[in-house]
Amino acid sequence: MIKEKLIRQLEGRAEGAFVIRSLKDGQTWEYRSETVTASASLIKMFILTEAMVRVKDGRLSLADRIPVQSSDVVPFSVLEFLNPRDYTLEELLRLMIVYSDNTATNVMIDFLGMERINRCIRELGFGKSLLQRKMMDFEAAKRGKENLTSAGEMAELLQRLYDGRLLGEPYDSKMLEIMKGQADECMMRVDLPDELPMARKSGELDCLNHDIAIVYGEKTDYIYCFFVWDAASNNDAREILARTSKIVYDFFEENN
Repeated sequence: MIKEKLIRQLEGRAEGAFVIRSLKDGQTWEYRSETVTASASLIKMFILTEAMVRVKDGRLSLADRIPVQSSDVVPFSVLEFLNPRDYTLEELLRLMIVYSDNTATNVMIDFLGMERINRCIRELGFGKSLLQRKMMDFEAAKRGKENLTSAGEMAELLQRLYDGRLLGEPYDSKMLEIMKGQADECMMRVDLPDELPMARKSGELDCLNHDIAIVYGEKTDYIYCFFVWDAASNNDAREILARTSKIVYDFFEENN
């Protein structure tokens, strides 16, 4: 019943895909979960993962310092308002995930290497996700170079993090701790209790909004992974995410 209820939120309004999973018993509801679409900022989860692979291997430390130059700064970035300086790896990763900062993301892509990030994605078994361009590179986007993923692969990434079997501990817990600092309070977050903890990442392009989260509910923990694209507007897409998130939250609260 919940699957049909969620699909109805999309009908006549947008294309979409989702994976909803109870982390108590593994029960899962999916819709078009294998459909590949533009990832927007969700691709940043794999950049974070590659950085943590190198920390695990000892090639990097979270305390390592990385320079950010004026030429690195892109519009709508937190770093647009700060003087160029060296940032620790951990600071850049937090800016990339917590504030979805595109300057920090592009610096990390240059620092880690696009091909190495994609190799990490493949080595972890994610065959549909792909990093093809830097953030705010609209010329590359016009040439068809889009970053890609699927709801199914994002749900699998969250599941492995929750289980501590993506990179293992303490690296998975560190990634979740960074995600728990998410500053964005809209989309799937808007109608949920303020005090409800979650590890989350959202993404947005024109008429496209995605949101993924591990929600640590009072009755049970669950994965919410919902993609919306080809919406009439971003406001419409955000409203769909807000409604579906509340439907899922109420369902788990009422049925556990």
